[in-house]
Amino acid sequence: MDPERSLGHGSASALSATLDQAWQQVLERVSSESLMGLALPGRAHKPIQVRPAFAVLHPAAEPELRRRVQGLVECLNQLVRQYPADRALQDFLAVPAPLHRWIMMEPAPELLSVDYCRLDLLGSTLDTVRVLECNPSSPGGVISSGMLNRFWRTSKLGATLAEWAPHAAPFEGDDWFARWLLRFGRDHMVPRDLRRIALFHSHESTKFELDQARRQLTRCGRKVVETEPCDVDAVEDVRLGYLKYIPLDPEEVRRWDRFCARLVEGTLVVPNPLGQRWVSENKLCLAVLSDPRFRRLFGGANVDCLDALVPYSRKLGDGVECDEVIDGRERLVLKAPYSFHGRDVLIGAEQDARSWARAVRDPRRQGWLVQEHVQAASVETHDGTYLHDVVVPVLEGKVIGYSARMNSGPLLNSAQGGGAYAIFSPHSLDGVT
Repeated sequence: MDPERSLGHGSASALSATLDQAWQQVLERVSSESLMGLALPGRAHKPIQVRPAFAVLHPAAEPELRRRVQGLVECLNQLVRQYPADRALQDFLAVPAPLHRWIMMEPAPELLSVDYCRLDLLGSTLDTVRVLECNPSSPGGVISSGMLNRFWRTSKLGATLAEWAPHAAPFEGDDWFARWLLRFGRDHMVPRDLRRIALFHSHESTKFELDQARRQLTRCGRKVVETEPCDVDAVEDVRLGYLKYIPLDPEEVRRWDRFCARLVEGTLVVPNPLGQRWVSENKLCLAVLSDPRFRRLFGGANVDCLDALVPYSRKLGDGVECDEVIDGRERLVLKAPYSFHGRDVLIGAEQDARSWARAVRDPRRQGWLVQEHVQAASVETHDGTYLHDVVVPVLEGKVIGYSARMNSGPLLNSAQGGGAYAIFSPHSLDGVT
């Protein structure tokens, strides 16, 4: 972050006196626009937690960070394209059979690309920042983050932000998701019937995220229907949709046969279907991007981006053994390949030696991702010090904005009580929206 263009608790800037007033204006907009934080099952949903702090990325660091992120996503594209033909890669990722079956039916895997992706990074400088996760599923958090940046720009500190970060990021637009989805439909559909659009989700999906996507599409004059993939026959006339989630239980996909068949046939179009979604959402992709055995997949292109951004990442039992992971407790983290909301994450430094050894040797955790523990950056706010990450959404290969999540503990996901920390780019982003 640029220390000269950041505001928070204890900032020496004369602008700090205006910060609380601007913050109250932002909170009012969050409430009126119903921007809700994620919540674990059984917990009440509350508005996104926003604290009086925001920052602008350092003008010298941002272009290089952007280049590295975009290069990493292109490597992810190479991985996705080669999965159907590479048996060693298939064995390593161990995509569950109900998902793997449909990936192998992709008619043109060489054309696959991860059209939308959100990268979550930790670190405080360009030299220390590392990517911990690639999320090609839900755009709801990115829509909300763009709105939050827009709220700060229209607050009492708007004139300052217009000077510090004069170019609004593409994801700050009020219809970027809808315009992208409609353009995707026009580029990939025959016939080109875009009057009705389906949002496919589970009955447990976070409603506010769907509401934001629906609002954008409705403003663009489209009728939106929400349904589960297993009920796709109820929207037989729909040709364009968005699949919000990957099922926690892969067996659920066995009920999606008609949905998946329509995607393969091309009678239904959604971004990031099948191969893109179910390969790149697998956290073991980070091990593929890190493990030297798989450098052959990338042909030398953008390998420097992998070296710079990907932390040490291996697959437990195939790349690193239990004893080594047990001995590296203080510096390692263990994650389930398909999990979300900060669940199924074990941080070695927070475990005593006996509990860590027992967890690592548990047969159910064989095949999990073992990853270097990366130290999060911190920010001072009115009620204490918070850790934060940097979230970078990428659309059609281009960075479209920056944001962050903050929490008092090491799990920054908003489902674990994390709040929002607005991050701005000092430069214009060459977005695709």
